[in-house]
Amino acid sequence: MKIEWQQIEYFIAVAKLQHMTKAAQQLSLSQPALSRSIAGLEKELGVALFERSGRNLVLNRFGRLFLERAEQAFREIEQAKQEIANQIHPEAGVISLSFLHTLGAQLIPSLLGSFRERYTDIRFELHESSNQQLLTLISNHECDFGLSTPELLDDKFNWHLLGMPELFLALPQHHRWSSKSQISLEELQDEPFVGLKTSCGLNFTINQLFEKKQIRPNTVFEADELDTVAGLVSAGFGVALLPKTIGVQNHHLHWVKVDDPACKLPIGVVWKKDRPLTPVSETFLDFIREKYPLVQQE
Repeated sequence: MKIEWQQIEYFIAVAKLQHMTKAAQQLSLSQPALSRSIAGLEKELGVALFERSGRNLVLNRFGRLFLERAEQAFREIEQAKQEIANQIHPEAGVISLSFLHTLGAQLIPSLLGSFRERYTDIRFELHESSNQQLLTLISNHECDFGLSTPELLDDKFNWHLLGMPELFLALPQHHRWSSKSQISLEELQDEPFVGLKTSCGLNFTINQLFEKKQIRPNTVFEADELDTVAGLVSAGFGVALLPKTIGVQNHHLHWVKVDDPACKLPIGVVWKKDRPLTPVSETFLDFIREKYPLVQQE
């Protein structure tokens, strides 16, 4: 037998009123049922909690000790309930959001900035992570949503496309291709190429593009961050396929359009299918669907 929460609630009522009949009336419970509950609690604890004083029940030293801890537990539970209520409030709660490293410079500030213009009292807990880490956080209910690319998603997740920014060929200044208005992927076959590690979602997209064209790039380095890739390209280590995000445009690069309509990076919001959404999460999702209602993956 284990102690049940209801037994503790009944015990507190009896301890406060010091009378079994009055406590039963307050709890809308029969006196025999209440007596059985208190007896079961005492049996589980292995000690009596009350001493009789006439018609009243008075706590003994064990009862006083248990009451102190029981009331403390109730206060903690009530505080937790209030904190949860505050966090899920549709217009004043907390949203836990994970996002890929590649999205931190532009999309995250833009998206959250426009959201907070409307919902000023909603707070965000942000987690920068790889695609795999992001999905683990969502699967473990440690994050409500993620902003990611779709390659690792399965039928356990929902995904709403936000956009597909175009990928350009980033060149160092004065590269021999700088005069080109556009370039084909096939031309990159033997060119030194600066790529990204597999933890980055863009790596998957770029590899797919090369595989479709049966291109084996001459990869000279794989970086963790877009900023590192842009810096190495600017320094002349090679060329790269990159979106024109704010961070990478701070480097001295030349941009050439790629002659392939598939040269885009799909980005969307992901969340767990079987997890009921809190009111504040519903608010965020409604905002996303309103802001990006007609975006379709090509």
